[in-house]
Amino acid sequence: MTLDELLLEWSYKTERGYPSLDNPSDVLVLEKILNELNLPTYDIIQSLKEQEDAVTVKTDDEIEDEEEFDSEEEQIPNEEPPGEKDNDDELSQIQGGSVEYDNLIKKTLGVENIPTSNNLYKFSKNTFIEQVKGEDLKIWKDLWEAKPDKKTEKGVETAGVGKGEVSLYWLYHYSKSNIKVDEGRSGDDPDLFFNGDGVEVKAYKSHNSKLSLGRYGADKENLRLLSVIFGISTLARVFGGDGGDKTVNPTNFSGKDLVDAFEHVIAFSDVDLEQLSDLYPVFNDIKSNVDYLDSMLEYTTAEEGALAMARKFLKDKLERKPGDGNHLVNLKKDGSMKFFHVTFAALDDEKILDNMGSSQSAMKLNFTKTFG
Repeated sequence: MTLDELLLEWSYKTERGYPSLDNPSDVLVLEKILNELNLPTYDIIQSLKEQEDAVTVKTDDEIEDEEEFDSEEEQIPNEEPPGEKDNDDELSQIQGGSVEYDNLIKKTLGVENIPTSNNLYKFSKNTFIEQVKGEDLKIWKDLWEAKPDKKTEKGVETAGVGKGEVSLYWLYHYSKSNIKVDEGRSGDDPDLFFNGDGVEVKAYKSHNSKLSLGRYGADKENLRLLSVIFGISTLARVFGGDGGDKTVNPTNFSGKDLVDAFEHVIAFSDVDLEQLSDLYPVFNDIKSNVDYLDSMLEYTTAEEGALAMARKFLKDKLERKPGDGNHLVNLKKDGSMKFFHVTFAALDDEKILDNMGSSQSAMKLNFTKTFG
């Protein structure tokens, strides 16, 4: 069993596609690998198990409010079945919008004609805050948890629509704001489109919390990079007798943890691994993993490596939803809305490592500190 198998197959052979030290089956996979390598299995596994409670990394900006969001990977588009259009469809097509959302609004409010919001609400190419006003707030709250009927196979519970999404659609599309709103929810599309610009919708109780970018179990390339980075770091710490007071892995880490992990990666880079591999083949696998990182990321120091990894991961996620130059909006049930203008240029700030992290395989970013 090679080190590459230890670092990579450990990820690929686990139930979820990435290793977690708090998952007994994942630990058994690691135990089997270590046994085949004739390494001190019991001591290593026991050491990792003792650190189990510290797997979730807490940062200075840890979210205290209850999170309210739907996993991106769990969202399933709801397509309008053919042959089920009524007279409202033609009008909705002319005006834009969503027939499905229109019918849902009528059903939820118990009306035949959708009411128009009484106030103007801005939408601009920057970061800004808006507040639902007056009588609009009642309808906003009535629509807060509205979701289309599920049209998926038996046993699938998701409808692909988060809290507040229909409220936001109604507030802007049925107003005097001159903004045409269309639904997304197809493939990697953002939740809504405002005059063609993507708007991804979140519903956290604080605009200043770290907002989730969604889970990344399907992002194989970045997951592999993180597995190699933290795999080398974990082996270096465990075998070097420096277990530390917490365990980090590709699913739970902070920006600072990335810097610490790259310190170990660079330490291996400074060693003549090719020469050592003549005596111990395992070093050839370490070299292969370090070479793989070098081919994917540009860095000479640990901080540069951490920044390169963080920026790649964030850009890959944000490119899909909502897209560079588009918006992510956080909604609150009390009508507060904060639209963040997402630009990749903002990710060049070296403080980005202080603003991002991962918890339970979901990448999170403090949008307020990043985008204003």
